[in-house]
Amino acid sequence: MSRHKPEHQRLSEQLFDAALALARLGEDFDRLHGLQGAEGEALLLVLDASRDGGPDDGGGAAPMTPGRLGSALRLPSASVTALVDRLERAGHVRRVRDTGDRRRVLLVPSPAARRARDAYWGGLNERIVAAMDEFGDDELAAVERFLRRVAGLASDHRAEGAD
Repeated sequence: MSRHKPEHQRLSEQLFDAALALARLGEDFDRLHGLQGAEGEALLLVLDASRDGGPDDGGGAAPMTPGRLGSALRLPSASVTALVDRLERAGHVRRVRDTGDRRRVLLVPSPAARRARDAYWGGLNERIVAAMDEFGDDELAAVERFLRRVAGLASDHRAEGAD
């Protein structure tokens, strides 16, 4: 690892601390809702895909499908099928046919899963949004650019096979 400015290293460490704190919250959410292994991440991906609104048939900008879920989780199709079966049995998601292409299956979060997400994560989201009031528009734009860059770097790092 090359030498970095101390303030850059400090910010990097704070970013990792924030990521770890959020990961721990995710683990707590999983335990609270009886989710194991990749189930919690899968449910959050399904919820995230539907957050843009639209009808309850997966109507976000990019509805979640089993194939997209498998790609995101790096799981083979048989494992995705078993995972979605478990989430469906637990009442967290349901499979629906795409009205535009009946061959395509969409994964839609249940109203109970949406309520669970909102109840657990909503308060934190409100606090984060309130904290943004401490910053100007230019500062928030810089933070947004930085976070997008970090997310891209993390995705690239994962794609390169980082363990």
